[in-house]
Amino acid sequence: MGRVTWYGHGSTLIELDGVKVLVDPWITNPLSPYKSAEDFVRDVGSINYIVVTHDHFDHVGEAAELLRQLKDVKLLSIYEVANDLGVQANASERVIGANIGGPVKLGRIAAVLTPAHHSSGKGYPTGVVLIGAEGGVYHAGDTGLISEMALIGELYNISVALLPIGGHFTMGVREAVKAVELIRPKYVIPIHYNTFDVIRADPEEFRMGVENLNLPTKVIILKPGESLNF
Repeated sequence: MGRVTWYGHGSTLIELDGVKVLVDPWITNPLSPYKSAEDFVRDVGSINYIVVTHDHFDHVGEAAELLRQLKDVKLLSIYEVANDLGVQANASERVIGANIGGPVKLGRIAAVLTPAHHSSGKGYPTGVVLIGAEGGVYHAGDTGLISEMALIGELYNISVALLPIGGHFTMGVREAVKAVELIRPKYVIPIHYNTFDVIRADPEEFRMGVENLNLPTKVIILKPGESLNF
């Protein structure tokens, strides 16, 4: 059984085939139950991989600090961001620089970096699909609505999609509802909203929008720290 735990904003722990992957590790964001990387590590224990979708502060978060604390963890990101974080953490041998395209092996699972319509100081912004025997999980990162989401749904049979709904910097509710129609996941979890006033959004409005599509997709609204088993 796979598990997705959301810590607020974009920060998400995905457990798939026994592999733990922390995506966009701003684990001390204002909505998070954790106020330090140490508290997070104490509760969660070891993780296997970190994925950073792009280099904005609210997605890099504590990535370098976790690389320093957890001596076995490896980090995957777009090539330039991975290299930069490896230097910051003095852990260049444990970063995996990749690009948008095909699968990257992460132990028993695979990761695919996907396009994201956004900005980034270094490299190119991405989302990520994690693929294992227990299913496929798509974390869209920061993005506007893009037509490639239909291909992501077609190629990877998405069990769980995590989509931003906050607007201003990413999709808003209306665009995220359309994204669900393109991807057609089994479950969808709204993320990247209500961290700041500028990205205020109502997840119930998102739920109603998805339900009106009459798709076999269930909207799961998590509170920070809550999990979905799938």
